[in-house]
Amino acid sequence: MKQIDLSIVNEAFFQSYLESVDIDKIKISLKKLKPQSKFKNLIDNLENLIKADISNIQTKYLTLLNHCSPKEKKKIENIFNYSANRQKENFMEHFKKLNLKSCPFCNNNYVYFYKVGAKKFNTLATLEHYYPKVKYPHLSLSFYNLIPSCATCNSKFKGNETQEGNILHPYYECFDEKAKFSVSVNTLGIEKDIELEVNIKSTDERCKKSIERFQLDKIYKEHNDIAKEIWNKAQLYNESRIDELYKSFYKELGYLKEDVKNFAFCSYLDKKDIHKRNHTKLTQDILKQFKIIKKI
Repeated sequence: MKQIDLSIVNEAFFQSYLESVDIDKIKISLKKLKPQSKFKNLIDNLENLIKADISNIQTKYLTLLNHCSPKEKKKIENIFNYSANRQKENFMEHFKKLNLKSCPFCNNNYVYFYKVGAKKFNTLATLEHYYPKVKYPHLSLSFYNLIPSCATCNSKFKGNETQEGNILHPYYECFDEKAKFSVSVNTLGIEKDIELEVNIKSTDERCKKSIERFQLDKIYKEHNDIAKEIWNKAQLYNESRIDELYKSFYKELGYLKEDVKNFAFCSYLDKKDIHKRNHTKLTQDILKQFKIIKKI
């Protein structure tokens, strides 16, 4: 839900990435397709295609296979062989380095990278194709078209064609800045239930489509218990109580006051840390609502 930090993505990173997908092998296989003239643009632009940012994908490469038949597209999909690549450690390692712990689309499920056996790199972090590989097989290994995500967002909430390319892209856009969670409380009594709802701060249509595609409003409606726990803690750990705990105990141990808040709410309260733990965005927004943390 927070824009993903891509500071590690440089020329050395891409060189390693191109080697991991065995670009030379892909090119050799593409050159075997007939008639060659039909696939010349794909072959000539192969390296740039795999490295292309989303803007270049949209303006230069999205329609690259429009002249190909479904059968020809299937052949290209087989040549790029995404399924085999995602089992390779040296391929998946590039996405692991993005250091995501929680799904950037929902912040509701963790993503894990782990190795099984000597050759297979299995992962609970699936890679969401921003543009689907079935329709755009030539983009199936393009780095900026692949976004680490939880299995639920990747498989169960596939978008329709009206959402294609119109949802927020976590490499370039920040959901956190365009939407917020808030809670409405029946009374101030701790025993009362909390009703949780998703509000969009702006009229951003891409943000709305992201909420619709990943069913975020419905998912978080099921988290009233989490919202209630956050709200209850907010009543207990107000600013004066946090200050008291900090001065009487934690300061002496070398912790910062912000650390005490993180401990109290079992979360990260700095917006840059949203991807480190599930429901961090939810926690931060509720605490901003109750002025436990500043609206930054």
